[in-house]
Amino acid sequence: MPHEVEFALMLLRSILVLTTAAALGGCVTNPDIHVRTLERVSAGPSADEYALHVELRNPTDAPMVLDRWEYSVVTNIGSWQAQWIASQTLPARSMTEQVLPVVLRHADGAGEVTSWRVNGNLRFLLPGQLAETLFDLGVSRPDADFSGSGASVSVGAEAPAVNSGMPTP
Repeated sequence: MPHEVEFALMLLRSILVLTTAAALGGCVTNPDIHVRTLERVSAGPSADEYALHVELRNPTDAPMVLDRWEYSVVTNIGSWQAQWIASQTLPARSMTEQVLPVVLRHADGAGEVTSWRVNGNLRFLLPGQLAETLFDLGVSRPDADFSGSGASVSVGAEAPAVNSGMPTP
């Protein structure tokens, strides 16, 4: 009999955790994400470095902890996939710009980027201790999708550092 009671309590706890996660998932307000530009910041013999400018807005009344960007950029001369640790808290009702690195390897004579598109998502944490615990357990990890495209690339001056195809801040 004690094993049946233990099993019933474990089942009730599991149902409670899943119900809580589902309830949190149903009331998530995502950040607004707008892709602005792709800017070439340096040119090399085998690869060019670009900066992807993304505008973020937190529409909520609580700070939003940004966790990780995952994105891919496809152009007429090559493509890039990356994960970038966000490591930032976006204050309530605020806006900021993020710059994400892009490196496009090319062959000699590949030409200039004349068209590009990006698709990705930003994983973030909801406010509150329970939401943080569920995030850490992998039960609830909200994310917001974003995409954008352009017909040409501007030329700029700086970009985040890139290390072997796996960006780190």
